[in-house]
Amino acid sequence: MRTFYALLTAAALLSGTAMAAGTDSALAPGKPAGLRTAQEGDNTIFYIVGLGAVAAGIALIASDNGHTNNPPTTTPSTQ
Repeated sequence: MRTFYALLTAAALLSGTAMAAGTDSALAPGKPAGLRTAQEGDNTIFYIVGLGAVAAGIALIASDNGHTNNPPTTTPSTQ
C-alpha cells in the first residue's frame, strides 16, 4: 500500500510539471501580471470558510466529548 501511495504521489508531481511545461511562465516585460484583477475579486467566501474552519477546530479541541480517559479502578476481593 505504501508503494501505491508513493507511485500516486510521484505521478501527481510529474503530471503537474508536465502540464506546466507547455505554458510560458515568464512574464512579458511591460505587461501586467494580473495582480489588479486578483485584488478586485470578492474574497468574502474565503473569509467565511476560513472562519468556519477555525471555529470548527476550536470547537473540536474544546469539546473533548466529556471523556476523562480515567481507567476504572477495581478493588481486589478476598474470599
